[in-house]
Amino acid sequence: MAVGLRVRNQGTGQIQIGLGYRNLQLAKSGTLNTGTFSGSATGGSPPFGSWSPSGVLASTNGTTNLHVCRYINDAMSTNTGFTLVQSKVTCGVYASSAAPNKVLEYYTFSAAERAAAGPVGLRMRGEDGTVFYDSRRKGLRVLQVVPVPTVPGPPVEIGQFFPGTKIGIAIPSPRFYYNSVSQDRCTMTADYFHMTSDNRIFVSRLQVAQQTLITNTFPVGGVTMGPQNASIFIVDLTEVPLGFG
Repeated sequence: MAVGLRVRNQGTGQIQIGLGYRNLQLAKSGTLNTGTFSGSATGGSPPFGSWSPSGVLASTNGTTNLHVCRYINDAMSTNTGFTLVQSKVTCGVYASSAAPNKVLEYYTFSAAERAAAGPVGLRMRGEDGTVFYDSRRKGLRVLQVVPVPTVPGPPVEIGQFFPGTKIGIAIPSPRFYYNSVSQDRCTMTADYFHMTSDNRIFVSRLQVAQQTLITNTFPVGGVTMGPQNASIFIVDLTEVPLGFG
């Protein structure tokens, strides 16, 4: 059987592009102004709840979407991070409205096939003539998968990644923490990520929501939802256009 063209990784020898190649493609990109984010709460006597400032991320329909965010603030504080919370078909971005830089870039990648447009670059076809790779489609390029430590609160540096490269963070499987000091109330926190212009990444904790009921519903104590050994994707955004879709 004819092999055709295959592209291998120089370091590992792994085939990265070949017959049957599939990748998530850029579906939409843009910016959100975190200065417009606001929290919410239900007033009065219990039951009531409160939620931290957030905004809605665009282009969230479908379960195959992966959202990559780039949010740069060099003055590290509890106001400079972000986290994502998926609820059905809506993905919310939680971030403080008090951060010095309020421009959060987002890039949504999807498994849905999109028609290629623009000048033709490199295309690869199978034996049946079907195009399985087209350089005009901006695919997801993960540079590194990074384990995320569990931190009690304040920002802790995870590391510096690919200095000089425009990178973003994807949270493929978020980790949430729930804690109840009594059976009528529960607080939800999440991993909260901070980025600097020299590509250092930090993680802290953000209180996302708090709920107080009139019944003893919650077990006292704490629990983690999601993978205990959480990780993030470091994504190359060098050739990914902003304001797409």
